[in-house]
Amino acid sequence: MRWMKSGSMGIFLVLVVLVVVFALANPAFLSPVNVGTMLRAMAYVGIIGVGMALCLISGMIDLSVGATSALASVVFGLLLRDYGMSIVVAVFFSLVCGLIIGFINAFIILKLKVNPFIATISTMFCIRSVANWLSNGYSIYPLPDGVLSIGEAQPLGVSWAFWVFVMFAIIAELVLRFTLFGLLLRAVGSDREVAKCTEVNVNQVNIVGLVTISILAVLAGIAISCMTNAGSPTVGSGWEFTAITACVIGGVSLFGYDGNMFGLFCGLAVIQVINNGIIMVGVNPYLQGVVIGAILLAAMAVEIKRRSWLDLEAI
Repeated sequence: MRWMKSGSMGIFLVLVVLVVVFALANPAFLSPVNVGTMLRAMAYVGIIGVGMALCLISGMIDLSVGATSALASVVFGLLLRDYGMSIVVAVFFSLVCGLIIGFINAFIILKLKVNPFIATISTMFCIRSVANWLSNGYSIYPLPDGVLSIGEAQPLGVSWAFWVFVMFAIIAELVLRFTLFGLLLRAVGSDREVAKCTEVNVNQVNIVGLVTISILAVLAGIAISCMTNAGSPTVGSGWEFTAITACVIGGVSLFGYDGNMFGLFCGLAVIQVINNGIIMVGVNPYLQGVVIGAILLAAMAVEIKRRSWLDLEAI
Protein backbone atom coordinates (compact mmCIF):
# COMPACT_ATOMS: atom_id res chain seq x y z
CA MET A 1 0.00 0.00 0.00
CA ARG A 2 2.76 2.42 0.93
CA TRP A 3 4.76 1.52 -2.19
CA MET A 4 1.77 2.17 -4.45
CA LYS A 5 1.27 5.58 -2.87
CA SER A 6 4.92 6.51 -3.34
CA GLY A 7 6.01 7.17 -6.91
CA SER A 8 9.71 6.94 -6.04
CA MET A 9 10.13 3.74 -4.03
CA GLY A 10 9.56 1.46 -6.99
CA ILE A 11 12.33 3.02 -9.03
CA PHE A 12 14.63 2.85 -6.00
CA LEU A 13 14.20 -0.92 -5.99
CA VAL A 14 14.91 -0.98 -9.74
CA LEU A 15 18.08 1.02 -9.13
CA VAL A 16 19.27 -1.43 -6.47
CA VAL A 17 18.65 -4.40 -8.79
CA LEU A 18 20.50 -2.73 -11.68
CA VAL A 19 23.50 -1.92 -9.50
CA VAL A 20 23.69 -5.49 -8.23
CA VAL A 21 23.39 -6.97 -11.73
CA PHE A 22 26.07 -4.75 -13.26
CA ALA A 23 28.37 -5.20 -10.24
CA LEU A 24 28.13 -8.99 -10.60
CA ALA A 25 28.75 -8.75 -14.35
CA ASN A 26 31.79 -6.51 -13.88
CA PRO A 27 33.25 -5.89 -10.38
CA ALA A 28 34.90 -2.69 -11.66
CA PHE A 29 31.43 -1.16 -11.93
CA LEU A 30 31.49 -0.20 -8.24
CA SER A 31 35.08 1.00 -8.22
CA PRO A 32 35.54 4.49 -6.71
CA VAL A 33 36.71 5.87 -10.06
CA ASN A 34 33.68 4.56 -11.95
CA VAL A 35 31.20 5.65 -9.25
CA GLY A 36 32.77 9.12 -9.25
CA THR A 37 32.48 9.25 -13.04
CA MET A 38 28.77 8.38 -12.91
CA LEU A 39 28.04 10.95 -10.22
CA ARG A 40 29.90 13.63 -12.16
CA ALA A 41 28.04 12.76 -15.37
CA MET A 42 24.61 13.03 -13.74
CA ALA A 43 25.35 16.35 -12.04
CA TYR A 44 24.65 18.69 -14.96
CA VAL A 45 21.31 17.20 -15.97
CA GLY A 46 20.58 16.84 -12.25
CA ILE A 47 20.83 20.59 -11.69
CA ILE A 48 18.31 21.11 -14.49
CA GLY A 49 16.25 18.18 -13.24
CA VAL A 50 15.59 19.93 -9.93
CA GLY A 51 13.96 22.82 -11.77
CA MET A 52 12.16 20.46 -14.16
CA ALA A 53 10.69 18.53 -11.23
CA LEU A 54 9.38 21.74 -9.68
CA CYS A 55 7.86 22.78 -13.01
CA LEU A 56 6.19 19.41 -13.55
CA ILE A 57 4.82 19.37 -10.01
CA SER A 58 3.25 22.78 -10.69
CA GLY A 59 1.76 21.58 -13.97
CA MET A 60 4.32 23.27 -16.24
CA ILE A 61 7.06 22.05 -18.58
CA ASP A 62 10.11 23.78 -20.07
CA LEU A 63 11.83 22.32 -23.14
CA SER A 64 14.17 25.28 -23.63
CA VAL A 65 16.50 24.48 -20.73
CA GLY A 66 19.14 22.69 -22.82
CA ALA A 67 19.37 25.65 -25.18
CA THR A 68 19.49 28.00 -22.19
CA SER A 69 22.51 26.09 -20.88
CA ALA A 70 24.17 26.46 -24.28
CA LEU A 71 23.54 30.21 -24.38
CA ALA A 72 24.86 30.58 -20.82
CA SER A 73 27.98 28.61 -21.75
CA VAL A 74 28.60 30.85 -24.76
CA VAL A 75 27.93 34.12 -22.89
CA PHE A 76 30.13 32.97 -20.00
CA GLY A 77 32.96 32.07 -22.38
CA LEU A 78 32.73 35.26 -24.43
CA LEU A 79 32.73 37.52 -21.40
CA LEU A 80 35.81 35.80 -20.01
CA ARG A 81 37.85 35.39 -23.18
CA ASP A 82 36.93 38.41 -25.31
CA TYR A 83 35.98 41.01 -22.70
CA GLY A 84 38.34 40.09 -19.89
CA MET A 85 35.67 40.07 -17.22
CA SER A 86 36.13 38.29 -13.92
CA ILE A 87 34.47 34.94 -13.31
CA VAL A 88 32.01 36.50 -10.84
CA VAL A 89 30.89 39.17 -13.31
CA ALA A 90 30.59 36.63 -16.13
CA VAL A 91 28.45 34.40 -13.93
CA PHE A 92 26.26 37.37 -12.99
CA PHE A 93 25.52 38.36 -16.60
CA SER A 94 24.91 34.73 -17.54
CA LEU A 95 22.36 34.49 -14.73
CA VAL A 96 20.71 37.68 -16.03
CA CYS A 97 20.29 35.92 -19.39
CA GLY A 98 18.59 33.03 -17.62
CA LEU A 99 16.34 35.42 -15.74
CA ILE A 100 15.27 37.09 -18.98
CA ILE A 101 14.59 33.75 -20.68
CA GLY A 102 12.48 32.61 -17.74
CA PHE A 103 10.35 35.75 -17.88
CA ILE A 104 9.99 35.46 -21.68
CA ASN A 105 8.74 31.88 -21.34
CA ALA A 106 6.37 32.94 -18.57
CA PHE A 107 5.01 35.82 -20.67
CA ILE A 108 4.38 33.60 -23.70
CA ILE A 109 2.72 30.86 -21.66
CA LEU A 110 0.75 32.87 -19.11
CA LYS A 111 -0.08 36.09 -20.94
CA LEU A 112 -0.27 34.96 -24.57
CA LYS A 113 -1.88 31.66 -23.46
CA VAL A 114 0.39 29.50 -25.62
CA ASN A 115 0.66 25.84 -24.64
CA PRO A 116 3.82 25.35 -22.52
CA PHE A 117 5.10 22.57 -24.80
CA ILE A 118 4.74 24.69 -27.95
CA ALA A 119 5.99 27.86 -26.28
CA THR A 120 9.18 26.41 -24.83
CA ILE A 121 10.06 24.28 -27.84
CA SER A 122 9.80 27.49 -29.91
CA THR A 123 12.05 29.42 -27.55
CA MET A 124 14.40 26.42 -27.55
CA PHE A 125 15.05 26.89 -31.28
CA CYS A 126 15.41 30.67 -30.86
CA ILE A 127 17.84 30.44 -27.93
CA ARG A 128 19.97 27.76 -29.59
CA SER A 129 20.16 29.92 -32.72
CA VAL A 130 21.29 32.93 -30.69
CA ALA A 131 23.98 30.80 -29.04
CA ASN A 132 25.26 29.68 -32.45
CA TRP A 133 25.12 33.25 -33.76
CA LEU A 134 27.12 34.66 -30.86
CA SER A 135 29.79 31.97 -31.18
CA ASN A 136 29.67 31.58 -34.98
CA GLY A 137 29.04 27.90 -34.30
CA TYR A 138 32.46 27.37 -32.71
CA SER A 139 33.54 26.58 -29.17
CA ILE A 140 35.01 29.48 -27.21
CA TYR A 141 38.36 28.50 -25.73
CA PRO A 142 40.70 28.62 -23.96
CA LEU A 143 39.19 30.22 -20.89
CA PRO A 144 41.31 31.63 -18.03
CA ASP A 145 43.21 29.11 -15.91
CA GLY A 146 41.03 29.84 -12.89
CA VAL A 147 38.01 28.42 -14.71
CA LEU A 148 39.66 25.06 -15.36
CA SER A 149 40.88 24.83 -11.78
CA ILE A 150 37.29 25.22 -10.60
CA GLY A 151 36.08 22.60 -13.05
CA GLU A 152 38.75 20.09 -12.05
CA ALA A 153 38.15 20.48 -8.31
CA GLN A 154 36.82 17.30 -6.70
CA PRO A 155 35.73 17.83 -3.09
CA LEU A 156 35.29 14.45 -1.38
CA GLY A 157 36.32 12.73 -4.60
CA VAL A 158 33.39 14.02 -6.67
CA SER A 159 33.07 17.12 -8.84
CA TRP A 160 31.75 20.26 -7.17
CA ALA A 161 28.92 20.30 -9.76
CA PHE A 162 27.54 17.15 -8.15
CA TRP A 163 27.51 18.78 -4.72
CA VAL A 164 25.76 21.81 -6.23
CA PHE A 165 23.10 19.44 -7.58
CA VAL A 166 22.73 17.79 -4.16
CA MET A 167 22.47 21.18 -2.46
CA PHE A 168 19.71 22.40 -4.79
CA ALA A 169 17.87 19.07 -4.51
CA ILE A 170 17.88 19.31 -0.70
CA ILE A 171 16.69 22.92 -0.81
CA ALA A 172 13.92 22.04 -3.28
CA GLU A 173 12.78 19.10 -1.13
CA LEU A 174 12.65 21.30 1.95
CA VAL A 175 10.65 23.88 0.02
CA LEU A 176 8.18 21.24 -1.16
CA ARG A 177 7.75 19.69 2.27
CA PHE A 178 7.87 22.57 4.72
CA THR A 179 7.00 25.86 3.03
CA LEU A 180 3.84 27.58 1.88
CA PHE A 181 5.31 27.96 -1.62
CA GLY A 182 5.77 24.19 -1.85
CA LEU A 183 2.11 23.74 -0.92
CA LEU A 184 1.12 26.29 -3.57
CA LEU A 185 3.21 24.48 -6.21
CA ARG A 186 1.35 21.25 -5.54
CA ALA A 187 -2.01 23.04 -5.38
CA VAL A 188 -1.47 24.66 -8.78
CA GLY A 189 -0.27 21.37 -10.26
CA SER A 190 -3.25 19.50 -8.86
CA ASP A 191 -5.93 21.79 -10.30
CA ARG A 192 -5.30 25.32 -11.55
CA GLU A 193 -8.96 26.31 -11.51
CA VAL A 194 -9.52 25.13 -7.95
CA ALA A 195 -6.32 26.94 -6.89
CA LYS A 196 -7.66 30.14 -8.47
CA CYS A 197 -10.93 29.75 -6.59
CA THR A 198 -8.98 29.61 -3.32
CA GLU A 199 -7.34 32.93 -4.25
CA VAL A 200 -3.92 31.43 -5.08
CA ASN A 201 -1.92 33.62 -7.47
CA VAL A 202 -1.43 30.84 -10.01
CA ASN A 203 0.52 32.94 -12.49
CA GLN A 204 2.95 34.11 -9.84
CA VAL A 205 3.65 30.53 -8.77
CA ASN A 206 4.30 29.48 -12.37
CA ILE A 207 6.52 32.48 -13.03
CA VAL A 208 8.73 31.56 -10.08
CA GLY A 209 8.94 27.98 -11.36
CA LEU A 210 9.84 28.97 -14.93
CA VAL A 211 12.44 31.52 -13.82
CA THR A 212 13.95 29.04 -11.37
CA ILE A 213 14.45 26.35 -13.99
CA SER A 214 16.05 28.85 -16.39
CA ILE A 215 18.50 30.00 -13.71
CA LEU A 216 19.38 26.40 -12.87
CA ALA A 217 19.93 25.73 -16.58
CA VAL A 218 22.38 28.64 -16.65
CA LEU A 219 24.28 27.19 -13.68
CA ALA A 220 24.45 23.79 -15.42
CA GLY A 221 25.87 25.44 -18.55
CA ILE A 222 28.46 27.34 -16.53
CA ALA A 223 29.41 24.18 -14.63
CA ILE A 224 30.14 22.18 -17.76
CA SER A 225 32.06 25.13 -19.25
CA CYS A 226 34.29 25.08 -16.20
CA MET A 227 34.91 21.37 -16.63
CA THR A 228 35.69 21.58 -20.36
CA ASN A 229 37.41 25.00 -20.15
CA ALA A 230 35.30 26.19 -23.07
CA GLY A 231 31.99 27.77 -23.93
CA SER A 232 30.08 25.77 -26.50
CA PRO A 233 26.81 26.30 -28.42
CA THR A 234 26.30 22.51 -28.47
CA VAL A 235 26.10 22.23 -24.67
CA GLY A 236 22.84 20.88 -23.30
CA SER A 237 21.67 19.07 -26.41
CA GLY A 238 18.97 16.66 -25.24
CA TRP A 239 19.29 17.63 -21.57
CA GLU A 240 15.65 18.68 -21.40
CA PHE A 241 14.42 15.24 -22.46
CA THR A 242 16.85 13.44 -20.16
CA ALA A 243 15.66 15.60 -17.25
CA ILE A 244 12.00 14.88 -18.06
CA THR A 245 12.75 11.17 -18.40
CA ALA A 246 14.53 11.12 -15.04
CA CYS A 247 11.63 12.94 -13.41
CA VAL A 248 9.00 10.61 -14.82
CA ILE A 249 11.02 7.48 -14.04
CA GLY A 250 11.49 8.82 -10.51
CA GLY A 251 7.77 9.26 -9.91
CA VAL A 252 7.36 12.95 -10.70
CA SER A 253 4.01 13.06 -12.41
CA LEU A 254 3.52 14.67 -15.81
CA PHE A 255 -0.01 15.41 -14.59
CA GLY A 256 1.20 17.65 -11.76
CA TYR A 257 1.18 17.52 -7.95
CA ASP A 258 3.15 14.30 -7.31
CA GLY A 259 6.93 14.10 -7.00
CA ASN A 260 9.98 14.58 -4.81
CA MET A 261 13.72 15.04 -5.17
CA PHE A 262 14.57 11.53 -3.98
CA GLY A 263 12.63 10.16 -6.94
CA LEU A 264 14.46 12.54 -9.27
CA PHE A 265 17.82 11.36 -7.92
CA CYS A 266 16.83 7.71 -8.37
CA GLY A 267 15.63 8.40 -11.92
CA LEU A 268 18.90 10.11 -12.84
CA ALA A 269 20.87 7.32 -11.21
CA VAL A 270 18.97 4.64 -13.14
CA ILE A 271 19.70 6.37 -16.45
CA GLN A 272 23.37 6.82 -15.60
CA VAL A 273 23.75 3.25 -14.28
CA ILE A 274 22.23 1.90 -17.51
CA ASN A 275 24.43 4.11 -19.71
CA ASN A 276 27.57 3.17 -17.82
CA GLY A 277 26.72 -0.46 -17.11
CA ILE A 278 25.85 -1.32 -20.69
CA ILE A 279 29.29 -0.14 -21.80
CA MET A 280 31.10 -1.95 -18.98
CA VAL A 281 29.47 -5.30 -19.73
CA GLY A 282 30.24 -4.96 -23.44
CA VAL A 283 26.74 -4.36 -24.81
CA ASN A 284 26.41 -2.19 -27.90
CA PRO A 285 26.07 1.41 -26.56
CA TYR A 286 23.51 2.20 -29.27
CA LEU A 287 21.06 0.06 -27.31
CA GLN A 288 21.07 2.55 -24.42
CA GLY A 289 18.17 4.48 -25.87
CA VAL A 290 16.11 1.31 -26.31
CA VAL A 291 16.59 0.32 -22.67
CA ILE A 292 15.88 3.82 -21.31
CA GLY A 293 12.84 4.17 -23.57
CA ALA A 294 11.46 0.84 -22.37
CA ILE A 295 11.96 1.85 -18.74
CA LEU A 296 10.24 5.19 -19.39
CA LEU A 297 7.22 3.46 -20.95
CA ALA A 298 7.07 1.03 -18.03
CA ALA A 299 7.31 3.91 -15.54
CA MET A 300 4.48 5.77 -17.28
CA ALA A 301 2.32 2.64 -17.29
CA VAL A 302 2.92 2.15 -13.57
CA GLU A 303 2.17 5.85 -12.92
CA ILE A 304 -1.15 5.65 -14.78
CA LYS A 305 -2.12 2.46 -12.92
CA ARG A 306 -1.06 3.99 -9.60
CA ARG A 307 -3.15 7.11 -10.15
CA SER A 308 -6.21 5.09 -11.17
CA TRP A 309 -5.76 2.90 -8.07
CA LEU A 310 -5.55 5.98 -5.83
CA ASP A 311 -8.65 7.44 -7.49
CA LEU A 312 -10.58 4.22 -6.80
CA GLU A 313 -9.36 4.20 -3.21
CA ALA A 314 -10.62 7.76 -2.72
CA ILE A 315 -14.16 6.82 -3.78
